[in-house]
Amino acid sequence: MRQNHTGNYSGRGRTSPPLSGVARKWVAALTASCSVPMTAGETLDYVLELTERLVAALSGDSVDTDAAHEVGARLVTAGFTGAQTLSRTFSVLGKALPATEGDEHADPPCGRMIELLGALASGYTRALTSSWQDVEQGLRAQEARLRAVFDSSPVGIAISQPDGRIVETNRSLDDILGYCAGALVGRDLTDLFSPGDRPIAEEHHQGLVTGRDPRLRVRAALRRADGEALWVYLDGVVLRDADGSPRHVVTMAEDITNMRLLEQQLRHQTLHDLQTGLPNRQYFISHLEQVLARLEPSAIVTLLHLDLDGFCAVNDGLGRQAGDLALDVAARRLAGVVAERPSMVARLGADEFAILIEPGDAVPDISDLIETINTELAEPFYIDDTGVALTATVGVVQRRADRCSPEELMRAASATLRRIRGRSKRQWVLFDAEEDAADEAQLRLAAAMPGALETGQLEVTYQPVVTLADQQVMGVEAAVAWEHPELGMLSGNQCIQAAERTGVVHEVGQWLLHTAAQQAMSWRHRFGARVPPIVVNLMPSQAQDPDLVAKVRTVLAETGLPAGRLEIRAPVSAIRTVIGDFADGGGGQAEDNLRVLTELGVRAGVYDFAGGIGELRCVAELPICTVRIAEPISKQVADDPSRILSQAAQALVHTVRGAGIDVVAYPVNNADQAACWPWIGANWAVGALFGAPGPPQHIAALLNRHHQKV
Repeated sequence: MRQNHTGNYSGRGRTSPPLSGVARKWVAALTASCSVPMTAGETLDYVLELTERLVAALSGDSVDTDAAHEVGARLVTAGFTGAQTLSRTFSVLGKALPATEGDEHADPPCGRMIELLGALASGYTRALTSSWQDVEQGLRAQEARLRAVFDSSPVGIAISQPDGRIVETNRSLDDILGYCAGALVGRDLTDLFSPGDRPIAEEHHQGLVTGRDPRLRVRAALRRADGEALWVYLDGVVLRDADGSPRHVVTMAEDITNMRLLEQQLRHQTLHDLQTGLPNRQYFISHLEQVLARLEPSAIVTLLHLDLDGFCAVNDGLGRQAGDLALDVAARRLAGVVAERPSMVARLGADEFAILIEPGDAVPDISDLIETINTELAEPFYIDDTGVALTATVGVVQRRADRCSPEELMRAASATLRRIRGRSKRQWVLFDAEEDAADEAQLRLAAAMPGALETGQLEVTYQPVVTLADQQVMGVEAAVAWEHPELGMLSGNQCIQAAERTGVVHEVGQWLLHTAAQQAMSWRHRFGARVPPIVVNLMPSQAQDPDLVAKVRTVLAETGLPAGRLEIRAPVSAIRTVIGDFADGGGGQAEDNLRVLTELGVRAGVYDFAGGIGELRCVAELPICTVRIAEPISKQVADDPSRILSQAAQALVHTVRGAGIDVVAYPVNNADQAACWPWIGANWAVGALFGAPGPPQHIAALLNRHHQKV
């Protein structure tokens, strides 16, 4: 029971110096026994308040045991719970409290001090006991929660000693590994790994125990009780004592076998063709890189790039499923041909395959190998009672391992196949460095042509078409030329070859038409309406363009050039084949274009005329007004001592002239060529003898002279 009291206590605001000294001594004794989460100033203030309470409790008529009991409890609350806290408190207070009454030698009744300190001890002990009970209860609750997690966790858990011996496992780990409950206790943790992986597992375990690795996170394969491999994700930590020494190692294992199988499946799909199961381009190039890296520098590797002949006929004629079956059959047969060699077969896409043959006892005989391939592919297989067979056209590259990269080897094989594809079927060709360099140069030109058009490197040159009899200007041929920054001036034929390799051919062709028509109108304004027609020789793709007529209409409308003052010529190869059929890709369209253009009033003609059946059909069936002879004929006729070629050309030209068509000899570059053509029957000519391709000013000079004569 709290006692009423009076005395010298008057609050902290008037703390006497002796009281402050007691507090300092008490703080020194307490902090020597334990540490608390307070600063030195906060600790002194706290203890000073407790000292004041004790002085007040002792100063009344009777000892205020409730206050002393509260002070003891507050020591525990503040964290003063060291092993020497209570004994040092008694030592300090038992000597120092009497001095607070003014006489440091005063000796209050022993019973009052015992009563005060006993109440303080009682409060301290009860509070400490209660705190321990709370901690113990919390620990028991935490242990129960951890046990519940341990027992019910779907993740396998093993608790082992620092030496690796397992002391406990949960049910999930037993089930994952196929063991009965408790069967793993006493075994070494590393026994769960395959013998080959045990050294790595021991190294990881040692790293955890020694503290080198704070935590273990790794994928690993464990052995089930039945010997099967099981992939798990391991996560391990070490439980340590207060002094830092390891007590237990907790290892958690999550079964990821299904996930790993899925990853392997996805990886396989990423690196393999879904239709045939063969390696795809990505995998093939990666494998090629590895092969080249490990071979001797002088070793010869062989790469075949194959294109299936007739696959489109199967796929489009019999259906997509038939095409898929054909690819599967081709893949199996190709793999079978090279099965006995160190090799890889891959599907690169569509109906293209690649075969890499690594060096063996001897360099493979390519001719025999490809014959074997085509023999196997040509063996018929049946689709709904329809016998189907395939063959392959092949580009071949053989190189030393130290003289090529995977990218260059693939490019060379692809380029080699591209050069032979379309010429014939079931053929093969070996890589030719000179031919490849020339083709690559053409590809570079084709790739650079859009930029050349944009930056003004392309220009239009003009060349007069004259009569052989008196060299009167009957027309002006406009052609594209390219002032290349490295190669110099490129001719119209070179520009056509480059443009035909890309879609820029249509843009360049339209630019040529528009520029030539504009120039023709400029000459008409200067020299009058009798200026001869402007002639544009279309590129093959341009001649077959379904929008050609609309584009010509646009040019005529924008420039004001009369339709009759424009002559459009198409290459005969874009209209008819040598046997007279329509050319692949749009021969019929090219013929229709010329017919419609003549209906608009535009003059129509053909060039590269060589006298074959196809060319003669163009002359016979199309409303054309001019024919320009092919360049090889002009060169050969002038140098024909037998006169056989010139007599044949004479008969051909006279036949054409008899149909009322003007025949243009091309090119006429010297007097000998000019002398033979009138006898053969050509009436017009184009060539350096009468004016090389040049700027419009050259044509203006010719027109000016002609205008002055008139």
